[in-house]
Amino acid sequence: MRSLKMVSRGILTIALAAGLASAQLLNSKSMDVIRVEKAGISAGKIDSLTQMLAAQQFPGKKLNDEQMTQVRYAVIDNLVGQELVKLEAQKQGIKVAKSKVDSTVKLFKAQFGSEEVFQKELKKSNTTMAQFEKKIEEQLQSEIILEKKVPYPGNPTEKQMQAFWELNKGKVVVSDTVSGARIFISTKGKSAQEISDAKDMLKGLAAQVRSKKATFAQLAAVYSDDKDAKKTGGIMNKFIAKSKGDGYVKAIAKMNVGEISDIITEKDGISIFMLTEKNDGKYESYKFQIEYILRVQAEQDRQQQLKAYLDGLGKTYKVQYLDKKYTPPEAIGAAK
Repeated sequence: MRSLKMVSRGILTIALAAGLASAQLLNSKSMDVIRVEKAGISAGKIDSLTQMLAAQQFPGKKLNDEQMTQVRYAVIDNLVGQELVKLEAQKQGIKVAKSKVDSTVKLFKAQFGSEEVFQKELKKSNTTMAQFEKKIEEQLQSEIILEKKVPYPGNPTEKQMQAFWELNKGKVVVSDTVSGARIFISTKGKSAQEISDAKDMLKGLAAQVRSKKATFAQLAAVYSDDKDAKKTGGIMNKFIAKSKGDGYVKAIAKMNVGEISDIITEKDGISIFMLTEKNDGKYESYKFQIEYILRVQAEQDRQQQLKAYLDGLGKTYKVQYLDKKYTPPEAIGAAK
């Protein structure tokens, strides 16, 4: 499978991830451009999902034709993969407990905010509740198959991270610079009580990040008084700590990469800072980056295994590509 710069064509969570799941309700009257055994995939469905995936992956950006083509190919591989895995799950007689189906339906409906909105979407797509529940059951059956054949990789071990460090530590450039992100609250003209409340809010935001309820960038874009935070997520690229004042020097001196500071007092306000890079040449300062790199590598390996598995299913079940525009290079199940 060729490597893509933007969207991995191999990524398959059976429903293009939860964020795209609602798009499966869209109904198109377009002609089928792909068939997997008896199941047809229309151009309208592919195009709808392509637009949604592009908007989610690259918010606010207008992609050119070549970029949109790559996103479309990713969508097509996912949709064809869904049908192939569904057929294999049926062949193997995979069963899913009704309680599991019900709980998944409940989680999915919650994405719509209310039962009324969800029912409207069902009606627009001309889908009954029974049909929708059947789709969820098929998705869960497929996930069982994939977990058996191409399980998700585990977390990198300390031994693996140490080995990566030994191979790459010679490439590290040591400097006084650090990188990170901050959430800044102005204290100009505020009373002592208002400042105290602002500190409590910052502590609460830090707790949300630590508990993984939100990302630091998301919260910075909403709560930071820094005028650029809405665009940057509060990112502060390479800088020397002393250039930001004693508060930053003291905070960063005792922080490890990936940690969030206590409240820092600045000239015109208060802030919390998340350290993402510390270029001191010490292994501990790079563990955060090393873990991320190893996770990406492990997922890339899994994508290759997944592509190979789907190609194998494509030889078992008949896949037809009926339109050149909707035929990716190295398309799953295409005749060689």
